[in-house]
Parts: sequence; C-alpha cells; structure tokens
Amino acid sequence: MIVEDVLYGSYEVEEVLARLILSEEIQRLKDVHMAGPAFLINPTWNETRYEHSIGVMLLIKRFGGTIEEQIAGLLHDVSHTAFSHVIDLVLSNKTDDYHEQIKAQLIEDSAIPALLNQYGFDYRQILFDDEQWGLLEQKAPLLCFDRIDYTLREVYRYFSVPLQEIQYFLNSIKIIKKQIVLESVYWADWFIEQYRKVVIDFFYDPQNSCSYEWMSKAIQLGLANEEIILDDLMMTDSAFLKKLKSTGSTEILQLLGNMDHPPEYRVCSSEDDYDIQQQKKIRFVDPLVRLPDKIVPVSKVSKTAQVKIDKMLNESKKGIFIKFD
Repeated sequence: MIVEDVLYGSYEVEEVLARLILSEEIQRLKDVHMAGPAFLINPTWNETRYEHSIGVMLLIKRFGGTIEEQIAGLLHDVSHTAFSHVIDLVLSNKTDDYHEQIKAQLIEDSAIPALLNQYGFDYRQILFDDEQWGLLEQKAPLLCFDRIDYTLREVYRYFSVPLQEIQYFLNSIKIIKKQIVLESVYWADWFIEQYRKVVIDFFYDPQNSCSYEWMSKAIQLGLANEEIILDDLMMTDSAFLKKLKSTGSTEILQLLGNMDHPPEYRVCSSEDDYDIQQQKKIRFVDPLVRLPDKIVPVSKVSKTAQVKIDKMLNESKKGIFIKFD
C-alpha cells in the first residue's frame, strides 16, 4: 500500500500497517478534527486526527523507527473522542489526557488485537506504553514526532509556512541515542517559533476558545439531562453533532447556534468583566541541538531561544479572557 502525505511525500507501508489504516478505528479519525469544534466556526481549520496519525507513522518510518513503533505511532490517537480535547473541558480534566485514560479499553474492545495477532504482534507490548517509544513520545520540552507532526502540519496549513522550509527543518533532524536532535541552533529557534504559533496563536485564537466553551457546555447539558452518554463521544464529529442536535434542547441548540452566527466579542484582561476564561495545558519545547563537543537544550546556548520559551510560558499561564459585546 502506498501512503501519500502533503508534508512527507509517498511511502510504501507494510501490510499490517495497511490493514490498520483501513480499519474502522483509524478510518473514524477522518471525521475527528484536531481543532475540535473550532472547525464549525472556521471550516478551514479542518485538519483531522487521521492525517496526524498517518503523519506521525511516516515520520517514525522516515527516521528509522521499528515496525512496532510505526504501529504505535499510527494508533497513538485512536481513542480520541469526537471534537478531540473538548471532552477534557467538559470533565474539567486539566491534563488533557481523557483519550489516554480510555485507550486501553477501547483497544481491548476493538478488532485491533486480533489483527495484530495475525501478524505476530503483541498489542499489549506495543500499544499500552507510548513512552517506551522515543521517537513517538518524549516528555516536554523535548521533541518527539507527535509534537513535530502537528506543529508542522498546522503551521503549513494555517500560517502559510512554505513546504520547502519545512523540508529544510526535517533535514536538520538527527536521531542520536534514540533522541531527536537538531543540527543547528537556527533550526531549534525556528521550531520554537513555529510551536508558539500553534500553542498560543492558534490554540488561543478567540474563535477556538469560544467554540470549546459553547460545545463543552452543550455536552454538559446533554449529559446532565441524560440525553447523551459519554460513549456517544466515540462517534465521529458529524454523527455526534447530529445526535446532540437531535436532543431538541433549546439551550443546547442555542449554544450550537453560536458557532453558525458567533456574537461580537473582544479579548480582555482578567481585571475586566469577562464572559469566558480559558487556560489550556501548558506546552513548550526546548529542542536538543548538536554542538561540536556535546548535545544540549538550545536554551543553554541561545538567548533568543530562552526569551521565546519564557514568552510562550508566560502567555500559556495567562490564558485568554473574552467578553461578548
């Protein structure tokens, strides 16, 4: 099977990966949007968990990861609910990891274990501990291909970063002792700036924050009124939205209607009489760089990088405050 990606090109993948890609569980991710409900306000924010999952798998393949790690990369987001991280706001889950909490059970209840067993793979060893895979997952602020893919994908699509520039960055990556290391301070600084665009400019875009607020309240109402259940969120975005609208609740329909016709708003400060306040999970990166005699976090050798990191952390801690006019 040939898999094509706008960022990474064409790759032939092994049969087990092809079977997994065609599975119901991975195909569902074609209608689970990375931006959650924000795409209902801005249809151009249409990146999906499917694209991201394919991208992570291909990056792992490109940089020499084992077939097991490619499988883990492809399936790392398989348990994301409809509208992605909106469920974390619904449940006041500040660690943004509800999909991780339900991942093992979803896999156990799926056809994935039997499929992997056909090819001689133990699904428990591969899928239940992503941190064993150094290319797929690393604790912040280190780089991993999960963070790299969604960053590159979103700055390419939403911030018009040239594809050639992205390719130059990818060419600067080296794998040293199972860690992602960049060959120059320049590309480490560059990636910090791209990451900031995603976690500050995009995640805290007022339309993004408003959509999460309205959708989370609609879901909370549906759950409280027993018109929906948590398992319904394992549908696709489209199917779940249809179910939510079918409740007929005036309050739910009004909240969802805000996304079709958003009210006027302005970003304000914590001292103002705000209507929405959101603070998302704190995210930042401090890439490793290779110097002639050592490998160090770029912040140790670049004041520019340290300033960018500090600014990102301060903006993340501040969050966003929105007032409707």
